[in-house]
Amino acid sequence: MFKGRYWLSNHLKPVCLALLIILLIGFNFILSNALHLKIYRAGHQLVKQVYELQLNAPLDQKTLAVLVKSNGFTLSAEPSSGHFKNLVKPELKVFSYKTLNLGLYHPPVWIMESYLFILLNLIVLGAASSLYRWGNAVNLKQLKQLNSQPKELKLPSDTCDRVDIVKTVKSDELGSLYAAAEQYHSLFILVSWDCEFDKNTDLETSFKVLILKSVPEIKKIAVKVINPEQLTITLYNVPIAELDRYTERLYKIIFNVCQSHQKNTTRKHVKLGACNFRLGADQSKVLQIAKAALTLSQNSMLLHRHRLALSKSQEVLFCNEQVINNIKKNKFMLSFQPVFDLISGDIIQHEALIRVRHDMHGLLAAQYFINQVESKNDALILDKAVLSQILTLVMAEKSPLSVSINMHPNNWLNEEFWSWLSTQMDRLNLSCQLQFEMSEAFFCNNKDALANTLNIIKKHRSNIIIDNVKTSENIPLLIHCEEVIGLKLSYDLVHLVNEKSHNQKCIKNIVNAGKMLNLPVYAVGVETQKELIMLTQLGVAGAQGFYFSEPLQELTQAVFH
Repeated sequence: MFKGRYWLSNHLKPVCLALLIILLIGFNFILSNALHLKIYRAGHQLVKQVYELQLNAPLDQKTLAVLVKSNGFTLSAEPSSGHFKNLVKPELKVFSYKTLNLGLYHPPVWIMESYLFILLNLIVLGAASSLYRWGNAVNLKQLKQLNSQPKELKLPSDTCDRVDIVKTVKSDELGSLYAAAEQYHSLFILVSWDCEFDKNTDLETSFKVLILKSVPEIKKIAVKVINPEQLTITLYNVPIAELDRYTERLYKIIFNVCQSHQKNTTRKHVKLGACNFRLGADQSKVLQIAKAALTLSQNSMLLHRHRLALSKSQEVLFCNEQVINNIKKNKFMLSFQPVFDLISGDIIQHEALIRVRHDMHGLLAAQYFINQVESKNDALILDKAVLSQILTLVMAEKSPLSVSINMHPNNWLNEEFWSWLSTQMDRLNLSCQLQFEMSEAFFCNNKDALANTLNIIKKHRSNIIIDNVKTSENIPLLIHCEEVIGLKLSYDLVHLVNEKSHNQKCIKNIVNAGKMLNLPVYAVGVETQKELIMLTQLGVAGAQGFYFSEPLQELTQAVFH
């Protein structure tokens, strides 16, 4: 047996050698591309600098030559030494910036960064050599064990199964603890439904078998029925990039089961809340956040599933009293996230974001404390403080760009708040610089009650952006609302839109419906270039998110970004 394995290993050596050569070529090719990109960026930056300095090439030749040489380029092809002049030839690249085109020479990249190529190849060859020696040592050890073993030991089949299970579980735990700690999370899910099952049905077993069949790639799953109307599911070692996808898949599985038992079940009858967490997290906090996510789903007519992540910031929540005290003491700051036009690249507007200072954990975003502000009076204090600071900044920085503001839902129908804001806007004589963001669900549920508020906004020539738009169904309701000048997509539609055909279809329908009313559509939370390209193809007018810029602390920086 060992001789056959040894023969096979000998014949695999040429294959391994070929793989090593391919690996070396691949790594060198990737490194070469990266270095060429670095040179391109340096050259582009240099040409931009020359353009901004307004250097005249014929008149300022010396200055230009010095500047070019300090960045590793030359204006002419400098000859190499006699022995290598045919091998090492300078490369010419033309860099452009606006109306300026400049041809620059530089040595071949493998000469400029030769030490990197040498280091990379030494590392790969050293790793291959170590792996080869380790393989030989393992083969030798197995040969000694085989020679010293008197006979083959056979285990009963059930014992083998138990050994395999133990190995798998330990492997999963170690994978989570070490290499997969940042790339994999566990996913805890709470599901509630409003439908009746047959009393003789073993719900826990039925759901577990169905889920195991539907997601066979997840090796470790726990399912538990809490009561006839609630279920918990735990998936271990889920790739972070796939958390939303698995949440959606599990929701569809549960919904299909409910619908098969009760035909009139609709999606609003099945609600799901999820929390993703790392190994070793406090289980009570995981349960608390999953319940919060489930509550968000249950309180929404349109959102049937919701996922929240357990992180260090989310473990720390302000109580209502702490939030208001910090607001009163001005322990908060505003930052501004620019919204970019996807055609011209210009900044269209800015969204104001509030950060409240915590004594131990620094500045926390609104999502970590806004739910603690519940009373009408506290919401009034919060938005008055924020609006006062924004109005001061808008008056100080004279700019044609608008500032978009999210307000506490309690204040949209608060006459005291709008009376105060109307007085402030009259006093400052503001015009068209303030935009107010209102969620689509809130607008649809309170359209008639908002009549007075909309009149005040119209009187002061301010505008409204409808936020968190998920479908095109309610857009026709905006036909007589002249104050509404744009739509912002829900983050759930934007996230990984390049991979989700359903989301692409929804966004296309929203864009088409918006065009009928001359309402541009904006995307929020754009994080990758693939998302941006897809959104542009779907006709989205503008976008904001960390792909473009982090929120900026100064409005002046945001305006002239």
